[in-house]
Amino acid sequence: MTSLIKLDFRLLVELESDARQTLSQIAKKLKTSQQVVSYRMKSLEKREVIGGYYTILDLSKLGYTSYRTMIRFSNITTQKYKEIIKYLVNHTNVLWIVECGGRWDLIVNFIAKNVIQYNNFLIKFRKKFPSQIQNYDILPTANAVYFGRDYFVKDKRAPQDMPSFGGESREIHLDNLNLKILKFLSRNARMSAVNMATKLKTSSNTIMLRVKEMKKKGIIQGFKPVIHLENVGYFGYKSLIKLQNVTEQKEKEIVDYLKSKINVVGIIRLIGAWDFEIEFEVKTNREMLEFNREFRDSFKNIIKEFETIPLFHEYKYDFFPGDILLQNKNI
Repeated sequence: MTSLIKLDFRLLVELESDARQTLSQIAKKLKTSQQVVSYRMKSLEKREVIGGYYTILDLSKLGYTSYRTMIRFSNITTQKYKEIIKYLVNHTNVLWIVECGGRWDLIVNFIAKNVIQYNNFLIKFRKKFPSQIQNYDILPTANAVYFGRDYFVKDKRAPQDMPSFGGESREIHLDNLNLKILKFLSRNARMSAVNMATKLKTSSNTIMLRVKEMKKKGIIQGFKPVIHLENVGYFGYKSLIKLQNVTEQKEKEIVDYLKSKINVVGIIRLIGAWDFEIEFEVKTNREMLEFNREFRDSFKNIIKEFETIPLFHEYKYDFFPGDILLQNKNI
């Protein structure tokens, strides 16, 4: 575990709220100097507490669906594992990759326009590594809400607008400039408007206006740091839930309950074998057990199945669907 001071955690929370804030804006909120903020950020990056900065996009507004794919390996060597990770990291339509425990080895989020496109991704992946993929499960994502990590510095979560994506929405068609901006922001959410303007041969004012418009339309939902929890002293978990005899009111009670738990960082509504996925982060196994027991006891009459998966290391976090660029080779 990397030793962090209180200011580091406060800085991480500010970056969680908006990773595109300027150093001066962050310094003002933290009541310190820009130089101190810059030094602490570089230190966190160097120590791999922060692994980069990404942009949360509502991909449903671009016509995409996320297919969470749980994978179990066999006949796996260190070299073959590295090959698989490299293949998935370089895949244009892989959003997220995390190493996990339990009965699965890897969780991969593919994004696709439709189930046929996703199936083609899966077929190619299986053909590429036929001896290593023992089993897999597919969990299409209906919608999700991201709460953030206020627990770094607070005991209770304050009411606020939270990034979300999915659900029913009309597809929004973006021009080439907007797509190029999203591509840059997805790779580095802190990339300056001036830098993007230089690369895209336009003005920084144009970049800022375009970003503002895409935020207003809900395409851009937020800017976040990639935080490697293993270097912070926390552990991440996902709990999968299958419900029975559930009503709309009971579902609302579940969501409200989870929102009140500050260590819950996100809720995802799934389609298929599981109904919900809870992502939460704690310091110890005991805290994980207590959280799960309390939740299961609170809703014991409607929980049919429950499974918790420990999360280890994230290899990729990129919301931008690379295939959207294929129709224009100049992008």
